[in-house]
Amino acid sequence: MRIFKWALIALAAAFFIANRALAADADAYTIKLPPELLSTLVDYLFIGISALLGWAVKKGADLLHVRRESLLVERLEQGMGYALMYAREKALQKGAALTSIDTRSELVAVAAGYLAPKMPGVLKELNIDPEGLRERLLGRVDLVAPVPSSTGLPVMQPASSL
Repeated sequence: MRIFKWALIALAAAFFIANRALAADADAYTIKLPPELLSTLVDYLFIGISALLGWAVKKGADLLHVRRESLLVERLEQGMGYALMYAREKALQKGAALTSIDTRSELVAVAAGYLAPKMPGVLKELNIDPEGLRERLLGRVDLVAPVPSSTGLPVMQPASSL
């Protein structure tokens, strides 16, 4: 279907260019285009221009969506950091040991409970459900409650926490 459409456009363009080239030569026989055909060609030209303009707008919108999504992810990352710090402070106020598994699970639950009502639009826009939010928070809980190593040596922190 696309090949047929492009072939018709190329044929119309070739006919139009050939007609103008023949008309430029005063001695040559010219073919007059009927006004109906000329108006049809102009209509097709406008359709082609509007299709190209629509394609450019769609590409621009796609690029903006990618940029918007990256800004939303950055905002979510920052919010998760704040939520985990909030949960850590709550746990420290209770006197909980940050290294126990139960406390770490509680940190994730408190952070998820804190973050979900604060950023519902961001979570909805990124299609993150409560379980997905808990998984993301669980992956970052080491930033606020590092697990001590069994050798007694300090645990290496990720570069993002520096």
